[in-house]
Amino acid sequence: CDIINLSLYYLEPYLPTLISKTYRYGKFSSNIYQPIVAKVELPKRWFQHFYIFAAPGSSFVLYLVIHEYLWKGNVHECFIWILDMCLGSSRQPLVSSESTFVASVLMTLQCWKRFYETQYINIFSDRKMNISHYLVGYVHYVGALMCIVGESEGFVRGSEGNFSWKRITYFHFICAFIFISSSYAQLRANIILRNLRKNKDGEIDHKIYKIPHGGLFEYVSGALQITEIMMYMTLSMILWQSSSYHYVTLWVLANQISTAVLTHQWYIETFKNYPKSRKILIPFIF
Repeated sequence: CDIINLSLYYLEPYLPTLISKTYRYGKFSSNIYQPIVAKVELPKRWFQHFYIFAAPGSSFVLYLVIHEYLWKGNVHECFIWILDMCLGSSRQPLVSSESTFVASVLMTLQCWKRFYETQYINIFSDRKMNISHYLVGYVHYVGALMCIVGESEGFVRGSEGNFSWKRITYFHFICAFIFISSSYAQLRANIILRNLRKNKDGEIDHKIYKIPHGGLFEYVSGALQITEIMMYMTLSMILWQSSSYHYVTLWVLANQISTAVLTHQWYIETFKNYPKSRKILIPFIF
């Protein structure tokens, strides 16, 4: 989907508005009205709903992890059945209890941080998005949470979660540090973008677009995207034994690279004085 979206950006002059309006959203979308697509478009600000769903959802999964590993309880058969339906009944307990615990804590922290950002920091424009983008957001978080525990000890029928604090290693701490640092850098980037939406009187105007400066924006256009990639890659490192979670990371990688390329191109086309030394996603390289 994201590769198609990126391709459409360069092919847009040759495509019907119906097609481009379906895949493009936000500041990337066309201003041309298309009556058919308009019927299935939703406000972009509805991105907030993802985290109204994902924050409690991740907390529930973390509760199940704590219940299984720290309180020595049993995962309810209903949840095991749901995991079997989503990931297959031939699942194997490939991921250790300790790695699952660390990954669950980090994902929950990130979801609640994104909930805070979308509710109190992000200023959404009045742009629209296709309903397909809206639905994919829910699928992503359901899939990510399922994959974190789907191949973990205690969450596969017949396995037990033998958790020990002593088996949380320096590797886990290093990954957690990278994850939290990336999450903080993402928060800073969102605050920078929020401040750009202020007019001369200091009032918020959601129609204002300016060149961002500070933090990672000094080096790349995709400051939000590189931090998101770093966090999901870190989770993949923690859950390296999993055979399913890495597909989530690949999806995020494709999605965020596509968005970063489109963002960089949009800035260049919109602002003639955009810094030429600023890269797309990787400082000094790409």
